[in-house]
Amino acid sequence: MTGAREWPAASCAALLCVTVLLAQSCVPASPTSGSSGPETSRPSAVPSAAIATSTAPTTPIAPTLPAIASGTVTIEMGDHFFNPAQITVALGTTVVWIDHGQSAHDVTALDGSFMSSTMGPGNTFVYTFRKAGRYPYICTPHAGDGMVGEVDVQ
Repeated sequence: MTGAREWPAASCAALLCVTVLLAQSCVPASPTSGSSGPETSRPSAVPSAAIATSTAPTTPIAPTLPAIASGTVTIEMGDHFFNPAQITVALGTTVVWIDHGQSAHDVTALDGSFMSSTMGPGNTFVYTFRKAGRYPYICTPHAGDGMVGEVDVQ
């Protein structure tokens, strides 16, 4: 469309607030039962609560950063998944993988820094991260099915 103007989000929010407030001021204060004519009573002022709740923030809210786990953290392994699949931990954190699936699984870091044996249901693998970095890992028999994960150490 030629000559179209895009309005900033703050302007749109302000316009919406004004429109809502004007619409509220046109609503009858209390309808009269059985009246056939137009209602003439209007509120004398806009309630302050309506103004406070109708305003939009003018600056975007920053997203929260992911929590950094520490101590001992458990990652559940099931049939074709790790839960959580991605986790951020502090240096020195111990991660325990436990197999809750019906079939055997393993935990193998792509960089070779850790590798469990093949584990059956109920078995665990424990590794303590002593070096910062990203550690993507897989379940060797099920990587093709998407059984992948990552530990980010900070």
